[in-house]
Amino acid sequence: MSNGLEPGSLLMRNARVWRRPGERVSGPQSLLVSEGRITGIGVEADRHASTREVDLAGRVVTAGFWNCHVHLTEAVWSDQSGAGVSRVQAAIDDMMLSRGFVTVLDLGSHPRTTNALIRRIEAGELRGPNIMTAGAGIRPWRGVPFYMRELVPWFTRWMLPAPVTGFGAGRAVASQLRSGARIVKLFTGSYVTPERVKPMRTSVARAAVEEAHRRGARVFAHPSNREGTAVALDAGVDALAHVPDDTEGTAPLLAQAAHRGVRMVPTLHMFASTVSADPGYLHPIYTALGDFMRQGGKVIFGTDVGYMSERDTRPELEAMAKSGMGVHHLLRALTSEPADFFDDDERGAIDIGLRGDLTVLDTTSEAVQPADLSRVYATFKDGRMIWPASLE
Repeated sequence: MSNGLEPGSLLMRNARVWRRPGERVSGPQSLLVSEGRITGIGVEADRHASTREVDLAGRVVTAGFWNCHVHLTEAVWSDQSGAGVSRVQAAIDDMMLSRGFVTVLDLGSHPRTTNALIRRIEAGELRGPNIMTAGAGIRPWRGVPFYMRELVPWFTRWMLPAPVTGFGAGRAVASQLRSGARIVKLFTGSYVTPERVKPMRTSVARAAVEEAHRRGARVFAHPSNREGTAVALDAGVDALAHVPDDTEGTAPLLAQAAHRGVRMVPTLHMFASTVSADPGYLHPIYTALGDFMRQGGKVIFGTDVGYMSERDTRPELEAMAKSGMGVHHLLRALTSEPADFFDDDERGAIDIGLRGDLTVLDTTSEAVQPADLSRVYATFKDGRMIWPASLE
């Protein structure tokens, strides 16, 4: 199959360019990407044989979206046979590319499976996003989450890192980063039963964070409740992979997190989809996110897809909007905020010299609504179309 990565320049005609959050959407104009970089906005391309053209008919173009919480644990990802290319590509399209994601963060999967998938994308065998993985993640001692037990046979659970000491935590982090992980995931609060959260020892979490930072890696924490959030903050993590769903006593901790610059990945719809849609359960979670933002907290987008079966991003965007996020805040969470978090000065906005990672929305309105961010017409990486395969 074609991987859609044709060389040369790309001219997008009649594009409404939304350069960055806080700016207005432009009227129809041209957008030129050459050799993977944005080289012209509102200008015409030089005519030469390798220039391709796409007429977007007034659709809105943004910087490429990020999903900062996915899991590649479904059976399809373990299909590494040549015959499985079409099946795997369809799964990539459904989970990632058709949602506009040009960069995704895998916060827990089998390293061998995910590393193989990354290599196939980098080799051009598959059209896919940039993927950063946390490998298998690190749990408290005897703290495997109850929902993972059916996925991980009991006789292989010893392979999941669950250090008892700070020394062991440092070794676990070093081993995962040597094995291809680029980020670290800590279960500082692990639901060992649906009613009980087991926290990670603070000394273990702190040693893991110190080793990750020494090696230049960001650390995400799965907090769950007040105690898990406290461990995460005491350890110095960089991001919370969820809003704590047991919010009792977390308000001062989340305010502290906001003031420290700890990012939050809300995953609001995951709670409604996999735990309970009862407003009595969800309202405190929404309120906690709103309070975090009012304290200056920064939010990055993530859905927990892969653990949650639903692919559509609209419910998450609408839930974030209910928590007080306007459309510019949502775009920031999808683009510039994760790029800033990872010190990536080549992505996160549309500007001359930046990478041509672009998401085209299937709307022609200059007044974009939150739900419009879920309606994707096309996805480009380095100025090369990666979804849909038939657009150009």
